[in-house]
Amino acid sequence: MAKVRPYDSKDRNDVRRVCLETSGLPIKSEKDRKYLFYMYNDYYTDFEPESCFVLADNNDVAQGYILCAKDCSSYAENMAKFYLPRILQLGHKYYFMAKYEILIHGFYRKKYPAHLHIDISPSFQGKGGGTALVNALKAHLKENGIEAVMLSAGEGNKGAIAFYKKNGFKTVGEILGSRIMACEL
Repeated sequence: MAKVRPYDSKDRNDVRRVCLETSGLPIKSEKDRKYLFYMYNDYYTDFEPESCFVLADNNDVAQGYILCAKDCSSYAENMAKFYLPRILQLGHKYYFMAKYEILIHGFYRKKYPAHLHIDISPSFQGKGGGTALVNALKAHLKENGIEAVMLSAGEGNKGAIAFYKKNGFKTVGEILGSRIMACEL
């Protein structure tokens, strides 16, 4: 039986593994891997580990996670300072993809200051772990006075969109094939 617990630095490689195995992006090179980690893992686990939770199996190995930036403005500043220079070294394509992703959060950050990423290994999906992760994060954000959280999902990712709706998220916008969903806490 899987359980939700706070992220610990020992989970870093397992969280990255889950990110790779669940990514909808084509991962064809080391640059692709680095981009994926910089954008969807490293900021959160490096700067806001207290806002990250994992779904751990019976051996206490992370098989899923929910990662969160509590304040999109601080996120944008830290990404610009620490990660965008690294991403630019990967190439302009990666840099512009990263800037686009950060920009999306910026459009909605006044009303929905926090944003999240969630992924679960396929063999652990559909067993309630995702809802448990969302509930743990919602409780954490409420305790910290955060009133709303958002995310972006690919318009074609119907399973994820249904999951988010089931967990209280509503569509608040659409930008270039991404559906922006948010939940007020």
